[in-house]
Amino acid sequence: MLKKEALIEEKQLHANVGEHIGYELGAKMIKDYYDKYQEAGSQFVGRNILDQILAQPGCIGIKIFKALNEAGEKTYVLTGINQEGQVMLEVTAVNPDGEIKKSEGIVADRSGNQGWFDDVIEL
Repeated sequence: MLKKEALIEEKQLHANVGEHIGYELGAKMIKDYYDKYQEAGSQFVGRNILDQILAQPGCIGIKIFKALNEAGEKTYVLTGINQEGQVMLEVTAVNPDGEIKKSEGIVADRSGNQGWFDDVIEL
């Protein structure tokens, strides 16, 4: 087994990663983070861009990066990730004319005026 394959297997990159943790644990995790770092925040991401990312051929999930926007404000950048653990910067698909076409993978942010919130968000 190659080192990269072992790392991917160890990370268990597949569409089933993630689970429902319930209100109590979710609220506790958010409070614990705030208590430790004295920083709260959330990022709203609309369903349409999430659906577009996940609809890319070969996409098994979304990778979320902490980032700063052009104004130096906190935000997140979202990308699709394939089964090999690679960020999907290029996507190959068959277009409606039956031709194989490469296109740019979706790299998302731009949540408009619903962006980063520096207040405590109640669950």
